[in-house]
Amino acid sequence: MDKYIVYGDLNCPYSYAVHQKLKQLTLLDQVEFRLVEHAPDLGLYGNRPEILTELASDVFAVRSLAGEVPLALPPERPDSRFAILCIIAAQSVDRQQAETLRDLFYTALWVDGKDIACPSVIFNCIEKAGLPVELEVDEQCEDQLDRWHSQWDKSKVGSRIPAIVAPDNRKLLGLPSIEDLGAFFAGEESNLQNDSTKLQRSSSLHSIAILSTGDVTSIWAPLEAIRGEYNLLLPASMEELKQLFNSDNYAPDLVLLHADENWHDLLRGYQSFIERMKISYTPIAIVGAENDDSLELSAYAAGAADYIPAGRSAGILKARISMMLDLKKSRDFLERSARIDGLTGINNRREFEKLLEQEWRRSSRTNQSLALIMLDVDFFKPYNDSYGHLAGDSALRQISEVLQNALSRPYDAVCRYGGEEFAILMPETNISGAHKVAELVREAVMKRAIPHDRSSVCDVVTVSQGVASFVPSDFNSPMQLIQAADKALYHSKETCRNAVTVDGQYRENKDNLQ
Repeated sequence: MDKYIVYGDLNCPYSYAVHQKLKQLTLLDQVEFRLVEHAPDLGLYGNRPEILTELASDVFAVRSLAGEVPLALPPERPDSRFAILCIIAAQSVDRQQAETLRDLFYTALWVDGKDIACPSVIFNCIEKAGLPVELEVDEQCEDQLDRWHSQWDKSKVGSRIPAIVAPDNRKLLGLPSIEDLGAFFAGEESNLQNDSTKLQRSSSLHSIAILSTGDVTSIWAPLEAIRGEYNLLLPASMEELKQLFNSDNYAPDLVLLHADENWHDLLRGYQSFIERMKISYTPIAIVGAENDDSLELSAYAAGAADYIPAGRSAGILKARISMMLDLKKSRDFLERSARIDGLTGINNRREFEKLLEQEWRRSSRTNQSLALIMLDVDFFKPYNDSYGHLAGDSALRQISEVLQNALSRPYDAVCRYGGEEFAILMPETNISGAHKVAELVREAVMKRAIPHDRSSVCDVVTVSQGVASFVPSDFNSPMQLIQAADKALYHSKETCRNAVTVDGQYRENKDNLQ
């Protein structure tokens, strides 16, 4: 039987995860592993900060996509060439033992955090596989690796990701789910390629960013203790740390700063951009080289959540990190309670006012339109009188779901303005675009078909809306945008209900119409 061909590297966490999933599905006997070097020049550059940053990012991504695979961040991404050549040499001795050796190399690197380019690690794996320690790696092994690279290039699977090629030339790229793997081996067509920008963040693991001004390996001892329990991210600079915070998937829960002398400058820089970006509370700890009371006191005075000497035991380190993450969890809960409406789960009035102010300033800088839809549930008091307040609460929750589903952009915001009134804030949206959204909302609420026998316009719950859009300038204010949308809403309610009124003819200053 022709076998499926797997192209992957030993020092690629994606390839390791594919190997483990095939092992879990007992499909390894159906595949031929052709190990190739995704980064053949890695040995020339060593573990530069950017290489470690990329490694941490890759491990984070694999954990998000394959949470069932045991994986921890290793201290470096080693050169995999000699380990691959050893596996090729082992195949001429015993193919089953060669497969065992491949499995041992993967485990040594991605679970135990060992350097599979280190001779002692290599010899230990060879012994465990039951192979002769004098395994001969010769020119034939080099030629075989070159042939695999050539075949990989000709297959046109491209990029540094694992690839599976079926006997009928179907291809499965990236890191598939267990279900996708099973379907592919059952003969289904697939061309999966994971996009790291669309990752689902793992809910079971907290993320810790470590920013070091020196060689991160100098503080690897404390990191070794936590690498299996947390997602470790290694930004190479303060700018890269900012980028992590700008990402929904990679934003850290805790930051560790390490510097021998200028940690004060790092801490001030961190605090400055956190304040500018208005990021929610994220604790920061200083990892210092000495257990010095004066240094620790100065760190607390500067605003650090903790000062951790690098030489503390693993148990102490874990306990202190756990305390800081518990503190963040409590702060996050309080912050969420302050901005989320308890009934509907959407932004409350206070958060609406905050978002409006922020988006108004942003739109003023970019000279873009800012649109607002004010929405009111028609005949809501008669609905409560007829169906009861519990049914009224349920209706408001359903309407909030409809409003959220009607918006496709992440920066649009739905808020409960008060009672049965809602607000939809849409940056970079002119009056025409906002009008279209309002009509979609009106129709979607009707399609939800919430019965309302006390309505004079329909036998289901409906909404009335007012729409306004301004380009912020020195001649208007956020309050004027609210007033314009509210006046348009009032017109919808006073005329026919279940309607959308566009601001314009009811506002004296028409120069701001888009």
